[in-house]
Amino acid sequence: MSTLSPYRVLDLSDERGQLCGQILGDLGADVVVVEPPGGSRSRSFGPFAMGDVGPDRSLNFWALNRNKRSVVADIQTPEGRSQVLALASSADFVIESSEPGTLDQLGFGWQVLCSANPRLIMVSISAFGQAGPKAAWAASDITVMAASGAMHITGDDDRAPVRVRCVDHDPGR
Repeated sequence: MSTLSPYRVLDLSDERGQLCGQILGDLGADVVVVEPPGGSRSRSFGPFAMGDVGPDRSLNFWALNRNKRSVVADIQTPEGRSQVLALASSADFVIESSEPGTLDQLGFGWQVLCSANPRLIMVSISAFGQAGPKAAWAASDITVMAASGAMHITGDDDRAPVRVRCVDHDPGR
């Protein structure tokens, strides 16, 4: 028996939180990822299998969503929200990575999910928390690098810190 096999996870995250559900799935949890009609935005991220661009060919999506089952629900509609609430009623955990307040605006924030399932545990992934002075800050790579302290060790004494650069290993560029 896998470590987390008795648990069900409802994954409402986007590309910012898909790793969390992937790890739980790797550990044996039953992870159900909810995708919008047309699929997750991360299905458009390369690289693509055999260079064939398409929503079912994204290696990024495959890697971050392995060991998950996928359902399609349009959470912008009452039917889609009902479908998500039904899934939440049988889940042990829910993972979300929306901007703070988004689920509340859609009509199924923590209070609604908890009403559907009082034993539910919510994992909320955001760059700067759900509340507080930085909650609405954009989570761009440079903002996160600066906030994490990584930029503190870059640059020279005569200028401000600089962005940490990712090395491109593609010799064709």
